[in-house]
Order: sequence, then C-alpha cells, then structure tokens
Amino acid sequence: SLGVCPANTILRIIYRANDTGTPSNAAANSVTHASSLDWRWKDLSLVSSDVRNSVIASLQATNEDPIQGALGMPSAKEIRVRAKGIYAAQNRAVTKQDYVQMLYAMPAKFGSVNRANIVRDNKSLKRNLNLYVMSLSINNKFVKSNAAVKKNVKTWLNKLKMINDTIDILDAKILNLEINYELVASTNANKYDVLHSCEVTLRNYFSRTKPDIGEPFYITDVYKMLNQVPGVDDVIDVSITQKAGGAYSNFKFNTYNAISPDGRYIKIPQDVVWEVLDPSADIHGVVK
Repeated sequence: SLGVCPANTILRIIYRANDTGTPSNAAANSVTHASSLDWRWKDLSLVSSDVRNSVIASLQATNEDPIQGALGMPSAKEIRVRAKGIYAAQNRAVTKQDYVQMLYAMPAKFGSVNRANIVRDNKSLKRNLNLYVMSLSINNKFVKSNAAVKKNVKTWLNKLKMINDTIDILDAKILNLEINYELVASTNANKYDVLHSCEVTLRNYFSRTKPDIGEPFYITDVYKMLNQVPGVDDVIDVSITQKAGGAYSNFKFNTYNAISPDGRYIKIPQDVVWEVLDPSADIHGVVK
C-alpha cells in the first residue's frame, strides 16, 4: 500500500524551512527587511554605480495583511488523526471529514488555516456547505483568517470537491472562557503551594491546547487535572463563564444554558471555537 521505493536512484529534495527558531506568522506591516537580494540588470555596463546604488537603496517592502502560516508543529495526536484522514480521502472531497483533511493538506505556499469545520447549510436548497476556518496570530491566539488565505482555500478545494457542491468560506466565532474553581487541600499541605500548583497545571494546559471548531469544552477535564495535583483532597466546584469586550471576543454566548444535563461538558455550536485567551488572568482558584 506504500508503493515501491526506486533502487539505484538519487533523489534530490529541495524544501524551505523556518530555521530561525521564531514563529512563521507575522503581524501586518512587520516584514520590512530582505535578508538577501538577487539583482539582475539587462546590461550592467549601461548603468552607473551611482544609479545602481540608488535603485538598490530605494527598494521597500511590507506585508499589508498579516502572514498566517503554521505556528509550530502539530501535536502527535493531530498528526495521527490527519494522517488517517488524508489516506482515506484519496485526493477527493466527498464527506465532511474529506473536506477538512484536504484543507489541512493544502500546500504551505498558499498559507494555512489552523482549525476548520464544515457544516451542511440546511437553509440552502442545493448542496451548499459552510466551511468555517480559523488561523493563529503571532502570539499563538485564534484570529480570523485573512482574505488571501480564504481565497486560496477556495481555489484549492474547487479542484477536489464534488461537482454539485458549493462552498461558502466563513470566519468561525471565538468564545473566550474564564475558569473559576474551588477545592479542599490536604490537612498537612500548604494551601498557597497547592493553589500555585493548580494554577500552573491549568495555565500550562490551556496555553497549549487548541480545540477544534465545534469541539465541546469538557468540565470534567478540569476536575481531573485538579484532582491529580499533589495536596488536593477534593474539588468542590468548577464554573465556566464567558469573557467579552476589550481584548476579548464580542461574541455573546450563554455558557450556563449550554451545559449538558449531566454537567460534564459545555456544548459548543459548530461555527464556534472556544479559547482561554489569557490563562494567567482568566483562571482563578480558591483553596479551603
């Protein structure tokens, strides 16, 4: 199933890599310097050195839109799921999973989206699909994908989709959450140390966790992480609320009404992605 490897053949592979150790994303108007230039002249003998230097010095560049590529490597879980999905898709998009996996397989030179979800538009009489996308900022936070990336996504999917399918590419909504918890520490434990350990545990987890669009927020995961912290006897309560306005998203959502009947998770709409925007400020705990 993996094909045949050619024998006695030299394979020359050319690739581009970001080897500076910095993210490949960039804010608007932040890329203004070229590290190396390749100047070519039709007839160098006809151009004086003063004119040549003046032309070279006049070069200016900037990026009017933010550059939204990949930010770091995907996790082992993401690689495993995407590898299985792209193998099943077989270079065509038929099912919902096919569309999402083919989008993740779009060549990096066209840009990339970090999260995607596709939903059938029930209001459409045809096979119209709503594709919700989301990118990452240079600070590893969810932001709307720019127009250039969405245009490239549409062009890429047009050659892979079913002929009767029509696709609308839309921005997913961001739901910013705040986490409050209350727990009981062991009798011999230092309450301040226990509280600090709990905060570090949750902040580390939510700093690196990027859910899929439409993925529920599992309250039970917070209980599980806190109960595993040394010095915690019991977690009394965990409450999840929304933060909006200012640096936070203006999207309005009632988290209380969206809690499942058993209280295990918060149901997230298929066009929404949740995020703890600032774990150092949006996670609070009380120890008894």
